[in-house]
Amino acid sequence: MLSTETIAIVKSTVPLLEEHGQAITSCFYENLFAENPDLKNIFNQVNQTRGEQPRALADAVLAYAQNIDNLEVLLPAVERIAHKHASLGIQANQYPIVGKNLLAAIQTVLGLPSDHPALTAWSEAYNILANIFIDAEETIYVVNEQAKGGWRGFREFTIDKIVTETPDVKSFYLKPTDGGAIPTFKGGQFVGLKANPTASEFDEIRQYSLSGDSGKEHLRITTKEEIEGLVSNHLHQSTEGTTIFLQAPTGVFTANSNAKKHVFIAGGVGITPIIGMMYQQLQQGINPNDILFIQCSRNMEHQVLKKELTALNKKSAFHFKTCFDEGTEGDHQGYLNADILQQWLTDSNFSADGSTDVYFCGPTPFMSALNKHAQSLGFSDENIHYETFGPTTEL
Repeated sequence: MLSTETIAIVKSTVPLLEEHGQAITSCFYENLFAENPDLKNIFNQVNQTRGEQPRALADAVLAYAQNIDNLEVLLPAVERIAHKHASLGIQANQYPIVGKNLLAAIQTVLGLPSDHPALTAWSEAYNILANIFIDAEETIYVVNEQAKGGWRGFREFTIDKIVTETPDVKSFYLKPTDGGAIPTFKGGQFVGLKANPTASEFDEIRQYSLSGDSGKEHLRITTKEEIEGLVSNHLHQSTEGTTIFLQAPTGVFTANSNAKKHVFIAGGVGITPIIGMMYQQLQQGINPNDILFIQCSRNMEHQVLKKELTALNKKSAFHFKTCFDEGTEGDHQGYLNADILQQWLTDSNFSADGSTDVYFCGPTPFMSALNKHAQSLGFSDENIHYETFGPTTEL
């Protein structure tokens, strides 16, 4: 436990972190990689170049300082980050390295002497948080390893089949190279995928949501070929028989088992975790009338998993609506707005009464707008769930 004095000192650094947070984290990553270049095989270097990872870490450090006297507030974020770390294969012995470089960056950017009380307080605070993450991540590793068909670390998989879904999206069916079993997973979870693209001198690890239903002999991911996507481009240029490495399925963006009704909203390739959650709900016997699935796409040509969704809807008869930015083939032309969302909720006998949960995934502007729409219609934060691709950010 942290002393009252340590808590007070850490909280006193909040104004400095608000002003210099990203400078500190940028300095931290620069020093970390200079002294430990092997860690470039773990951290996404594209996000480093864009400044997204330093910004996300600065936000996390600030949130920790602001809530250090009430850590329960941070537990959902800690759980989410721990699962992300597990997908990267983060190890306990890497935390002291991170702590050393973070404290050095704080000292350098703020110009503090080595015996300054703020450095002592932050050292204590960091060690507490590091131990929380180490314990949480070890629990994830143990659970994944002990599951039937589970494993610890990276396991080799082979691309068994590739299906083109749209002009820039493909699905990859992955089977264990060792021919062994694979574990069941929760809809909405993801895998950490490691590859070594020719365009990079390092191993590259990315997180991809599992886009199929659980209980198959394969895992499926569905990816969009991004302009600067080292791994997505590598996958899209791969052929059947190519091998990659996966961490076991993980993640906390899953359906709330206590909710009576579910509204799933997908934007573009953001359908990947959303369709997984719907598959799970249908497998568990939920009444299809208690599911509203909304798919938002650029146009019909870019409607990801269109045939699969159409066939599933014909079989299960859940409420299904489409939005197309271009073309008149969908149920709504243009962006999904609060009025249309309210109309579809009403038509399907859904309401923000506390028994309905809303889940969405897609581009950040899309999710930010949806978050506002859901709140304006009366949904509480507890009933709103979303997943961000890349560094964890708030909407």
